[in-house]
Amino acid sequence: MGWTCLHTPPHDEKAEIERLVTYENEDRAMRPILTTRKGSVWYVAVEVTCKTEETETYGYTRDSLGRYVFAAVILTRRGGGEWCYKDMEESMGPCEAMAPKKLLDLLSETDREYAVSWRERCRKNAALVSRKVNHGDVVRFEQPLTFGDGIERQTFKVIKERFAGYRRATTCFECVDTGTTCRISRFMQRNWSKV
Repeated sequence: MGWTCLHTPPHDEKAEIERLVTYENEDRAMRPILTTRKGSVWYVAVEVTCKTEETETYGYTRDSLGRYVFAAVILTRRGGGEWCYKDMEESMGPCEAMAPKKLLDLLSETDREYAVSWRERCRKNAALVSRKVNHGDVVRFEQPLTFGDGIERQTFKVIKERFAGYRRATTCFECVDTGTTCRISRFMQRNWSKV
């Protein structure tokens, strides 16, 4: 599916995302029970209440009350004065797989192959991102990183600084071998260990 664009961006983006997954007809009712955002990607746990026994569950297991929960992934972007979104369901196997563990724990069992694979990737990414580093820690990457100067570096000391006027600390790294200070993109998603 493609992107849907609105000429007027919503005043409350979260409310608009929740409106997109809220639906009711004679067979089922859908409502969001948890909505989270990572960058421009929204992850929503959507509860479906089946109104009849014949209502299709599309591979999800119902609970005793006839409900099941699936994940919706909604990409968003802004440009040219427009707000655009692209909505998907976990069984479509979206590339974006940064849903938090608390959302994954709400989802119903499924036999949909792409959904199972997506959940596994999300759990793996959640485990990587949940690791903590402190100022002064020394980390070593499994694979050396090649920088713009052509030198490969593998072991770094973590430097966390809070600049005046900023709420959060900025994280940068100092190469243990050369003393060069740098930033490392997608640090938490890479494979590394503390030394």
